[in-house]
Amino acid sequence: MIVALALAGAACSNVPSSESRHSGFLGDYSRLVKDPYWDNSEYWVKPDLKLRQDYDKRIVLEPARYYVDPATQKLIAERGEETAKVLAHLDQAIRRELQAGGYQLVKSGDTRSLRLRPAITGLIRNARDLKPTEYIPIGFLVGAGMQLTGVRDQQVRIFFETEIRNARTGELLAQSVSAASGNEISPSVKASASDTYQALDDWARQVRERLDRAYRESAEQRAGR
Repeated sequence: MIVALALAGAACSNVPSSESRHSGFLGDYSRLVKDPYWDNSEYWVKPDLKLRQDYDKRIVLEPARYYVDPATQKLIAERGEETAKVLAHLDQAIRRELQAGGYQLVKSGDTRSLRLRPAITGLIRNARDLKPTEYIPIGFLVGAGMQLTGVRDQQVRIFFETEIRNARTGELLAQSVSAASGNEISPSVKASASDTYQALDDWARQVRERLDRAYRESAEQRAGR
């Protein structure tokens, strides 16, 4: 079976799962199943997808975007410079990983090319060791520290949704919902864009690893026939 073509972040026992963060970016979540390779991740792949046989390693990469609720979108607009840095870093990280893996980034693709659509769909700043109901969906966008006396360091948590399509026809090939963790920060400190970079880098690396696995498994399936 060809595994998902998109990513999840490292697991952490006290963070909300990716399944609780369906944003609407993917449209239909009914086909998603638990990912056996990555914790806190769901995925779907088109049945009988023959990636290596039908697709070259050419990818049209759409610009990363935010797909969030109106309240978070307002905060993003208010902190335009910081939030723009996050998207720019994510875009650069994905490009770097794909190119390192031998994938050719193209502006327009044919029927043997893939289109990758990444989105950041949630940002939270969770107080470590608290119950899930105590998570506060303020991401790195909060304008001041939380000033929680006696609470241990917090951690930035970012949620992603991704889909892979045929670059020419638009046929849907794969989807995923994932999460990754950024820096640990003091409750009294305002988080910045740089606190997300570790999560963005980890997720971008896993995008490439998943694609590598998918191409490899496709080749193995062909050789085993």
